[in-house]
Amino acid sequence: MTGHAFQVLLTDTDAMAVLETMRRHLRHCGRVAFDTRNPRIDWVSEWTARCRMLPGAQITETLNVTDVHDEFISFQTSYRCSDRILTTNSTLRFPSRAHIEALVIRSGLVLCDVFGDWNAGPFEAERSREMIFVADREETRSNRRSVG
Repeated sequence: MTGHAFQVLLTDTDAMAVLETMRRHLRHCGRVAFDTRNPRIDWVSEWTARCRMLPGAQITETLNVTDVHDEFISFQTSYRCSDRILTTNSTLRFPSRAHIEALVIRSGLVLCDVFGDWNAGPFEAERSREMIFVADREETRSNRRSVG
């Protein structure tokens, strides 16, 4: 589950339903990975009034933060092409690493690793933009790793 899709799960109930579904669908010793943005990065500053041209297209994307509350950031994204503007409103959740780890364990999955990028780089709480969680359905001693 990539593309920060985990962040659209705005409640623990929704996150648990997804994690439990993943666990049920994994085979013996199956593995799942998902990412979320690191909440310690100042996403509001990065996203406030962001405007960019999308590569390979004549489309301008503008992002405006509309609300920040606890672990939630709401924003409006507009796409301007030559003859029209399309607008969407979104809210994303930025739970902490500890909170996600607790949800993973509660779901019955076994946490194997947390990486800071998709190249399996170490997670650094103050610098990593990503938190990539890898979990097993059933873990054996041969694949057990310490998660730090």
